[in-house]
Amino acid sequence: MTKKLTREERKQARADKKKQKSVRLATAHQESFIPTTPKIAFLPDLQKTPIIGSAIGSLEVPKQPVTNHTGSRYGLKMTWCARHADCDGHWGWRSGNDLKEPRAWGGDEWLDPITNNMNHLEGMDWAEIENMISDSGLRMHHGHDITDLCNDAIDRWISLGYEQFETIFRFRLGNTKRAWGIELHGHFYLIWYEREHNIYPV
Repeated sequence: MTKKLTREERKQARADKKKQKSVRLATAHQESFIPTTPKIAFLPDLQKTPIIGSAIGSLEVPKQPVTNHTGSRYGLKMTWCARHADCDGHWGWRSGNDLKEPRAWGGDEWLDPITNNMNHLEGMDWAEIENMISDSGLRMHHGHDITDLCNDAIDRWISLGYEQFETIFRFRLGNTKRAWGIELHGHFYLIWYEREHNIYPV
């Protein structure tokens, strides 16, 4: 078997796997209830800490200057919060001491790397953020299709009722540490913090 044929087979297998995940995500989205009320209204209190049981869009984001009408986040200043963070339970994979990795972060993790890194980026234009390059030459902060994620993350996404969001944005907070969430009108809702780069396996 030639190398080219082997590569094509692997490429096709990856495409088939992604298609299966897309079908599952689309099915869950069709079965979910999508409200017809607007998602955003003004919120004077912009606290960053999680609010248990709140739905995306039930809390407002900072007002942004209108710079374009394309729906793009470019031209908007990044703001963020953890008001919708998913801190319940554990991931399915094992981490240090062979224990399952908790979704919740500790107090030290909240200060650094989460708050320190996110506050450093807050107020920057999204285009500037997405153009940041790591030492290895890769983009540090960027979006992913939900179907790119591991099955555990996709299942959790669906169980949280977020099927209407087909993409997720991730910030690199360190070597393997990542902040994952939803970008909506320039505001980043932190959903998950992970320590070992398992949500998007490479």
